[in-house]
Amino acid sequence: MYLLIISYTQPLAKVEPHVAAHGAWVKQHLDAGEFLFAGPKKNGLGGVIAARSMDRPALQQLLATDSYVEADVAEYQIVEYDNRVARAGLEALNAA
Repeated sequence: MYLLIISYTQPLAKVEPHVAAHGAWVKQHLDAGEFLFAGPKKNGLGGVIAARSMDRPALQQLLATDSYVEADVAEYQIVEYDNRVARAGLEALNAA
């Protein structure tokens, strides 16, 4: 499983034109089951996405199609981890 931490590398004025396309991209991958959940950082300067396990090259190829990456307005920190425990109702995360 991956925790993807998105940080803007440009001022918000340069990021804003790409927000709608990024949101559509996230929804596409949520619907496909590749992403598990996503949301903005409280400080408004990026976001977080949880992605299912996949080959690292496949993940990097997927991230390259994000409008933020294509426009060079954000960068991803990729944290790979194994979810071992989850509260009742979220056990599916342990298999992601």
